[in-house]
Amino acid sequence: MMEIGELTDRIGIEAALRNYAYGLDERRWSAWDLAFTDDAVVDFTPMGGRRETPARMRARLSEPDPAWLFAQHPLINTVVTIDGDQATAYSDFAMETGRRAATEGQVVRVSGGGSYVDTLRRTSDGWRISERKVFMKWKETRQVPDEVRRS
Repeated sequence: MMEIGELTDRIGIEAALRNYAYGLDERRWSAWDLAFTDDAVVDFTPMGGRRETPARMRARLSEPDPAWLFAQHPLINTVVTIDGDQATAYSDFAMETGRRAATEGQVVRVSGGGSYVDTLRRTSDGWRISERKVFMKWKETRQVPDEVRRS
């Protein structure tokens, strides 16, 4: 049976993981900032992307992009291992993103799934991700009618 301290740690760790997804998807950078340590890195190189700091990633994604419509990254199958003030977490994710297509009334949808492998550290502000590695397992891009009423 888990002790209260371990349950509290697990809740804090899962909050950091979810602040990444929520902050990224909704462009809620105040939540995003609650996900990371000051020296953190996000590593997309396992899937052919870049390795960068959360601050650099945030700056890049904050640039105006009139085609961007939405993103969603639910986390599932999270497994956490805690060792004192350090932890590791494995989570699967599903990914959906949408951008305006060149054709009026159409959306370019990217669906995919993969996994995050995280290293976390307990800080004075709670658990934070110090390194996130991102692995894609599958991805599909397609153009579909935009069925959402947008203002």
